[in-house]
Amino acid sequence: MDPYKVLTEVVKERSFTKAAENLYTSQPSVSRDIKRLENKYEIKVFEFNHSKMSLTNDGKKLFRYALQRAQMEAELWHDLKEEHNKVAGELTIGSSYTYGEYKLSQHLTDLVTCYPDLRINVRLDNSETMIENIKNNTIDLGIVEKEIQDHMINTSRIAKDEMVLIRRNINVSNEDRCFIRERGSGTRVYQEIGLSQLKLNPYLVEINNTTLIKHMVHAGNGFAIVSKSTLTPTDYKILDITPLNIERYFYLLTHKNKYIDTNLKILIENLEHS
Repeated sequence: MDPYKVLTEVVKERSFTKAAENLYTSQPSVSRDIKRLENKYEIKVFEFNHSKMSLTNDGKKLFRYALQRAQMEAELWHDLKEEHNKVAGELTIGSSYTYGEYKLSQHLTDLVTCYPDLRINVRLDNSETMIENIKNNTIDLGIVEKEIQDHMINTSRIAKDEMVLIRRNINVSNEDRCFIRERGSGTRVYQEIGLSQLKLNPYLVEINNTTLIKHMVHAGNGFAIVSKSTLTPTDYKILDITPLNIERYFYLLTHKNKYIDTNLKILIENLEHS
């Protein structure tokens, strides 16, 4: 039992026995809790004069602290209950480039509209960096483009995706040069699967931005394998797009020890309804 609460009850009742009854415990247990306080602070809490119990000077100081502590706890409970259903504060999302650049904005717009007091910071980087950020607890939530197995991280699927081959023109496209994401990118894994599936061994040009990759393909400088979710109406008009039999998912990551408060729960629910 909380020894400060026990002290407050003993002072109020001026009796160890009555305090024990009020706290639904035994008198020896109350005596032990008071003794714990005396040992902790190396003081005497009560003095007895002709069977009359009173606080020592040190005991009075400790009692004032116990009252302040109880008041602070009561205020904390009030604040927690009052704020429980209020969505406000700050969160940090880390996302891989593809999801962050092409799918995340609508979710952020929805959240800002519904919860104007919720401030969301966004960091974009490749999947490997997002995984490390989750492990180090430098972000509240991460989104990556490949499945991972890690005992420190909880994962769940939030959206389905597929890979496509894009070329400027099927008849004149330069198939000796392929624009590809950097190592560590979740997309890179599936691009390599696509090249293997197509039995192609082109010269690889690494670019860490899918929009720039598409611009290079638009200019007829080579081809690429990209996420279908990155394609725009202009891409469909200008590029030759060939579906590949490669499906993948975007994954939501949280540290396994992360406390899911109201803010984070709402964010997760919004992202899971992609």
